[in-house]
Amino acid sequence: MTALPLLFYSAWPLGFHNPEGERKALGFAAAGFDVTYIAGIGIRNPRLASAGKAIDRAKRKLAPGRSRTAAWDLRVAGLAVLPPRQLGLVRRINAGWVERQLSRAIPGLGQGIAWMRWPTPELVDALACLQPAVVVYECVDSYDHTPGITGVWAERFRAAETALVDLADAIVVPGEALAKRFRERGVEANVVPHGVELFPWRARRGRGAPTVGFVGTLDYRLDVAVLRHVADRHPDWNVRLIGPVQEGFDQRALADLPNVSIEPPVAHEQLGEKIAGFDAGIMPYSDHPTCAYLTPVKTLELMAAGRAAVARPIQSLRPFGDLLYFADTPQEFVAQLELALAEDDAERARTRRAVAERNTWDGRMVDLQAIVQDVLDRKAARRAGRCEA
Repeated sequence: MTALPLLFYSAWPLGFHNPEGERKALGFAAAGFDVTYIAGIGIRNPRLASAGKAIDRAKRKLAPGRSRTAAWDLRVAGLAVLPPRQLGLVRRINAGWVERQLSRAIPGLGQGIAWMRWPTPELVDALACLQPAVVVYECVDSYDHTPGITGVWAERFRAAETALVDLADAIVVPGEALAKRFRERGVEANVVPHGVELFPWRARRGRGAPTVGFVGTLDYRLDVAVLRHVADRHPDWNVRLIGPVQEGFDQRALADLPNVSIEPPVAHEQLGEKIAGFDAGIMPYSDHPTCAYLTPVKTLELMAAGRAAVARPIQSLRPFGDLLYFADTPQEFVAQLELALAEDDAERARTRRAVAERNTWDGRMVDLQAIVQDVLDRKAARRAGRCEA
């Protein structure tokens, strides 16, 4: 039986430091789908300095036969569009061009599945013409709060997301906060939380100066005032921040603190080793609107390592309230970290690890595949009913 083609359209490229999207694409490939992974092109115009490079890269990715081999066959393709994207005529040209690019990259998409993780307007327009058998919109963040999505871009985003929701046969979100946003619009959403890839773990060192750490994107979502207060209040602690530095994270605000290290991102295979070097994790999310809808993958990663963690009490973390320590102010973060380090023991570490073992990506993929299969079954039943009539 021929494998169903599946377009996996993600906001992140393959090899991104957070492999959540890539892990799902590989999971669909392992389940027998013919997956083509395409990294998102957003909604804004490409910068002049990078436009030529982006088009060249897209052409290379769309070359026939080009693929990336991982544990399963996972093809990679790219999309290119022309600026200025906000003009109606250019958008129509781009939509037709995107349709042709997708038809070339994924033959048979009209009988396959479009798994969409970003509402790129031209791609949404193209899907309306390509008409895949199943369209799923997986919304993993409050995208409309992303920096830069303002003014005309915010209007375009909202219109594109509304059109994608109308096209979608199912909506998938990782947490209740995002599900509530859709339900308020009269749209039901399937909640499938993030999972974790288990890795070998080891007990805390239990000696020397404690190390408090964060692994993830260093950007506007982190409260630098909290990090500074923790490091300043405990100069004997080591504060390690590991990940790519992006918009909104002010490294200079921490530059005078010798016990703070800002380290480059690491390959996912090294994640367990890095977290094992922490005595406790810290998730100091800011009051930016995006943070209210976060479902941090690192929560389960810290638990997989058996480590305690202190975080802001965002909604997605409340189910882990008996295993996490919550804090709002810089002073509370210090106090809760002190408590977490003092209370930690082997039994608590094993309890956290057990929670991670019940929330693996393999289990999550069963849930995601069931959503696709349910749509396919319902559509098949409708077709059968029409034929009998």
